[in-house]
Amino acid sequence: MATIYAITTGEQAVTESGAVTGTLSTASFPNPVNYTLKLRVRGLASGDTANFSFQDTANSSEFSDAIDVCTVNVTGEGSAAEGQTYSFPWYEVPTMRVGATHNEVRVNCLSISGGTANVLAWLEM
Repeated sequence: MATIYAITTGEQAVTESGAVTGTLSTASFPNPVNYTLKLRVRGLASGDTANFSFQDTANSSEFSDAIDVCTVNVTGEGSAAEGQTYSFPWYEVPTMRVGATHNEVRVNCLSISGGTANVLAWLEM
């Protein structure tokens, strides 16, 4: 059974580009580790778009060295109340830094057009 670790602080309403509230420390995770990054996006109206990335850091000044380890482009589906969930297993994001002091991961909104995206991110291990 998978263990779930929250990345965002609950579901976050995103209306502009920038970091989404919440981070997950991956410093204590074994390296290598078998994990899956997950992102659920709800609420985008049909035709609205958003671009999100998972970013990691290994710096004591959080995310001053942020690296986009994977990105997803989302197009709103309008009536899909459950939203869209995207999965990125470890072998699709092999450059994510884990298992060392200061390692963390977060979600960043690179761009959004239209309305609000409700975003929830987590890591399963």
